[in-house]
Amino acid sequence: MSHGSPAFFKVELSTALGRIRGRVAIETGPMRLAELVPTAYELTNILVDRARRREEKAGLQISCQTGCGACCCQMVPLSPPEAFYLADMIDSFESDRRAKALERFDEIGNKLKDRHMIDKLLEPEYSDEDVLPIVKEYFELQMPCPFLIDGSCAIHPDRPVACREYNVTSLSTWCADPYSHEIAKVQMPLPLSAPLARLTARLTGSKARLIPFTLAPAWVAEHADLRARQWPGVGLFQQFMSIVGPELRDDEGEGEESGRQ
Repeated sequence: MSHGSPAFFKVELSTALGRIRGRVAIETGPMRLAELVPTAYELTNILVDRARRREEKAGLQISCQTGCGACCCQMVPLSPPEAFYLADMIDSFESDRRAKALERFDEIGNKLKDRHMIDKLLEPEYSDEDVLPIVKEYFELQMPCPFLIDGSCAIHPDRPVACREYNVTSLSTWCADPYSHEIAKVQMPLPLSAPLARLTARLTGSKARLIPFTLAPAWVAEHADLRARQWPGVGLFQQFMSIVGPELRDDEGEGEESGRQ
């Protein structure tokens, strides 16, 4: 956790959906990668809302609805900071809920291990052509997300960037068989998992990578040192935003918490 006093930054981010202006509070003390994730989620929420409004102006309606859950059998990619954030969230659960969640992750991991899919899913250097067959194979296993409970997301406020961004205007029933139908996804201009992954790569001198959601607890357990590692909070935030690509400047006075227009 961070222990410094907050510094405030005005953020202006140019996107295909217009300019986002906001004020972000960042702790000046040490910060872990997981602590960047709430800001990425708030910025994603703003972009998703604008994308929805764009679709509505074009006469289209988002067909996703509570209880659908078809997309929750897909392979969801996480950046390393999101994987660490997920691990923090699971660790915050009371013991019984935590044990049940980890049991569901283990069940999926064992199925993937039996099919010799784990190494392919964790390969950091695959191309789009390489990944499509493994993503299709994963979906065909029809393994619901560990947090899909009674058709609804049990961690909806803390769901990953990829889940927030996945909205469609095609028939919701088509999502149960996306390889037989042309799914009309709402296009998003700035997937923030990618900058989080590139930041991690820059800080560690490694290749940018994404981790399948259902393998994240096991991956995090193997990267405990990186999960715990800290950087000066302001510098870490500035590096992240330099990859995202906005205008950023100090605003040392009044301010409000992150991501608000």
